[in-house]
Amino acid sequence: MTGNSKVKGKMGKLIKNDFLASARIIPLFYILEAISIVLFYIGDKTQKPLPLGLGVAFTMIVAFLLIFISLFFVVYDFNKSLFSQQGYLSFSLPVTSKQLLGSKMIVYGGWMILSYLVFTVVMAFTGQYVSMDVVGEENMNMVETFLYMFMPTLPPKSMLIVYLIYYVANFFIIVLLTVSMIYFSIAASHMRPFQKHNVIFAVIIFVAVAVLFGILLAALNKFFRFDLAMYDNGSFGLAIGADPYSGNYVALMPVFGYIAYAVALFFGTSYIMHKKVNIK
Repeated sequence: MTGNSKVKGKMGKLIKNDFLASARIIPLFYILEAISIVLFYIGDKTQKPLPLGLGVAFTMIVAFLLIFISLFFVVYDFNKSLFSQQGYLSFSLPVTSKQLLGSKMIVYGGWMILSYLVFTVVMAFTGQYVSMDVVGEENMNMVETFLYMFMPTLPPKSMLIVYLIYYVANFFIIVLLTVSMIYFSIAASHMRPFQKHNVIFAVIIFVAVAVLFGILLAALNKFFRFDLAMYDNGSFGLAIGADPYSGNYVALMPVFGYIAYAVALFFGTSYIMHKKVNIK
């Protein structure tokens, strides 16, 4: 298998090759998404119901498909390029197992993140269109007035910025953690005891890894709190201890848990690839 004695400095070529391999199919769906948006724009400007309806429908459908296609290639390429007959070529390259794995993480994790971002933007855009042009501005104003009755004051701008940064960071980390869990499950399923039924064991291992992470994270949150507290005057502080902070706060412990688990899975997957994998 790959070892540390092999020549370093090939990471850029690995990323380039993985990107070119993935770019054969995935960008086609982005082109379809762009065509759907153009169709929606034409229908909106001409007020013709057929192109408008098709544009809205295709824009949302393609956005959904982007996520599933990206997820499919996360699984398909990792399995094909490393654990099929092609794996002999991949593992013979003058690179380490960490570099092979890191390249896959960067390229396919990047595609997953981009697909989720496109999906989020599309859903927000179509949602705004439906709320304003279909539901009507007057009805939306009534809804906003109703909500204001129950939430008369909004958090300070600084808090909103912190919430935005927090949830965006969580989004990126969770996507990469999910990819790490998938790669660990596939690699572990190709060890000799599991290889005969590797697909079934890949699913079982993924579920086990996810459940274990949930248990560990719940234990951390129960016995140790580490939060960013936000006060009404716009200042911030750290709330550390077993008891949750009673005011506005964002929990930092899950973020560190996500990162630590992803790192552990990365090194675990790399070790399995280097020492334990049995290539077909």
